[in-house]
Amino acid sequence: MLYSQSIQRVFGARAHRPLFSFWTHFPEEDLDAGRLAEATVNLQREFDLDLVKTSPNGMYAIEDFGVDLDFSEVGRGGVARVVHTPYRHVGDWAGLPVPDISKGAFGRELSSLRQVRAAVPDVPLVCTVFSPMTIAAKLSNGAVYDHIKSGGGAAVHAALRTLTSLSRDYVRAVLEAGANGVFFAHQDTGRQLLDFDGFSEFVAPYDIEVLAAATSGQFNVLHLHGESIRFRELQDYPVHAINWHSWETLPSVEAGARTFGKCVVGGIDRRSITSNDVAAIGEQIASSLQAMGTIGDLILAPSCTIRAGFNRNTILSMRDFVRNSSLLPGTAAASSGPVRVVPSSEHVSAMRRPAAG
Repeated sequence: MLYSQSIQRVFGARAHRPLFSFWTHFPEEDLDAGRLAEATVNLQREFDLDLVKTSPNGMYAIEDFGVDLDFSEVGRGGVARVVHTPYRHVGDWAGLPVPDISKGAFGRELSSLRQVRAAVPDVPLVCTVFSPMTIAAKLSNGAVYDHIKSGGGAAVHAALRTLTSLSRDYVRAVLEAGANGVFFAHQDTGRQLLDFDGFSEFVAPYDIEVLAAATSGQFNVLHLHGESIRFRELQDYPVHAINWHSWETLPSVEAGARTFGKCVVGGIDRRSITSNDVAAIGEQIASSLQAMGTIGDLILAPSCTIRAGFNRNTILSMRDFVRNSSLLPGTAAASSGPVRVVPSSEHVSAMRRPAAG
């Protein structure tokens, strides 16, 4: 694969061959800055990742707001849960505090980020930042959507302004700490959550404000979580790359690349990874490389975070497919020969299939 000059500037000598990344959660380490940094660095070194994404726990952005959280299922492949939150009703938003990002969970993540940057100074690094509406949804256990629909828009706007200011400060801090950019994680682009007007009023403007604070970043990635995403509405977001649940929701990798016009980070179905379907993974890598052709840049990676409990041999096989591919004209092999991709008995190609988990 021949990468654009912008990708070559960020990834340097790594961009002479197909690029690869992978990320997961570290449920035994992610509440301690040093242990989280060590786990992140070890992951990069074990799999020779070309791009490192910080992997905080999925609730880090709301830890400092007085919520009670349960992380007990994360180590078994589950997700963290909000056990109690003080933001259940519209009026509760008036008491939203403004955490000090140098302390608490935000301070922990910044400390961990600095340690990762020091340990792997030459590997591009992006830091996970949640969108303001995603933070509000986590804080309220999803009730914020009902607050909007029931006439509480003014209170929600006030809360979103506070969360946007916090996020902008945090974005500036992560870039100062050495990140190459942000991984802007968005869990609120599903069409079933808000209608177009609601999304346009309560989501997009605040997203753009946060991303405006990341303009000095060299490689900002937009992650669209879930199904039925508003891909078209977000295609003009000021980022360098996009990641979504490819293979389980539209658009396809090729359609997404043509629509977005920028780098695609993805192309590998997360469900094939968790089910250890190595043959399907090989097919997806081949298909993604072939589909991209000369359309644009592709960094092969999962369509979303891979939960704890994955098989490390599956990730090694995935990496080897990427490293040793000669699947397209002009794609240089990183080893002595091409990898033969063996078709699986049931190729995962039904993009409308419901997401697992």
